[in-house]
Amino acid sequence: MVRKATVEDAERLAEIHIFGWRNAYRGILADKFLFDKLRVCRRAENFKKVVAEGIEELYVAELRGVVAGFLSIGEPRDPDKAKADTLELWAIYVDPALMREGVGAELLGFCEQQGLIRGRKEVFLWVLEDNVIGRSFYKKHGYRPDGARKVLERLPSASAKPVAEVRYSKAIAASPVPPLVYF
Repeated sequence: MVRKATVEDAERLAEIHIFGWRNAYRGILADKFLFDKLRVCRRAENFKKVVAEGIEELYVAELRGVVAGFLSIGEPRDPDKAKADTLELWAIYVDPALMREGVGAELLGFCEQQGLIRGRKEVFLWVLEDNVIGRSFYKKHGYRPDGARKVLERLPSASAKPVAEVRYSKAIAASPVPPLVYF
């Protein structure tokens, strides 16, 4: 079940976000950053503010009564995508302990449904270039790189290679209405 995030979800959102970064970005980002710099308590305070003030459009997915993942969606932040028919998936994370149970697919489907409800024809997102798990997930669900790439100088690399993101996008369309079947 996907629902709008509440302030009461803030600590759980922070856990999922930090544990998600550590799981997905280990070997891409420096361990010192992932394990010494990132703090659940600081991130929880940020989520409380974001939810309370409506700064981001945040949704959570529950699995067996537990918040298992979240996503954030909004208007496109890229100038070349800032048109009325696109929706940006700002973030999507699933608790690493609850991965492979359909939560990510449910959240992604919810995002696409929100795009359709809003009259959008495309959803796009940014993913770390070296995030093989994330890129495979998006590919499995029909997203493809669209050629855009950017280097993230603010994030410390685990190697000498700079940290970069690539943009993925997917055209979305309402499913055709199935034909009526008479018995």
